[in-house]
Amino acid sequence: MGWSLRARLFHWVTAIVVAVQWGIGFFLLGGMAMAGNFWLAAHFSLGLAILVLTLLRLGSRAVDRAPRRARSRPAAILATLGHASLYALLILVPLTGWLGYRPAPFMPPPLAFGLVPMPGLAGLEGVSSRVMLSIHGLLTWALVALVGLHGLAALCHALVLRDGVLGGMVNGRCHSDRKP
Repeated sequence: MGWSLRARLFHWVTAIVVAVQWGIGFFLLGGMAMAGNFWLAAHFSLGLAILVLTLLRLGSRAVDRAPRRARSRPAAILATLGHASLYALLILVPLTGWLGYRPAPFMPPPLAFGLVPMPGLAGLEGVSSRVMLSIHGLLTWALVALVGLHGLAALCHALVLRDGVLGGMVNGRCHSDRKP
């Protein structure tokens, strides 16, 4: 049995939102940090979406268990650590960005999805906005690396192992689901 439709939707919607978010963060923000900047508001909104999607996805995992697969203990441990790290970074990257946000005086806060003012979160005691945004950047690169490894692992399952793992996330069916 493969992943449920709900799990697959969470996975692919998160993947799309993260990809768009990286595009905005890396190419469109260009170091501008003005609260009135359209791209900053979009970046904030998508960060919030990633945070909410990830929390909902974690809640959903209590209902949608991962498909059982025959694999070695080291492979199972590696997969568990990889997924736990992805979830942690999908929470920490938006939070550190939000903690690092400090609007200029008299600037309105960005509007999440053009509707809801995004208040600044109180920073961590003794940690400047610049340091928090540096942490945000480092964690973002860690997320990029992990997503790259995740993609390579999916390709390895599809092209080398041919075990149906990728099919389970694309169409909900694994090799073991197919009839001979």
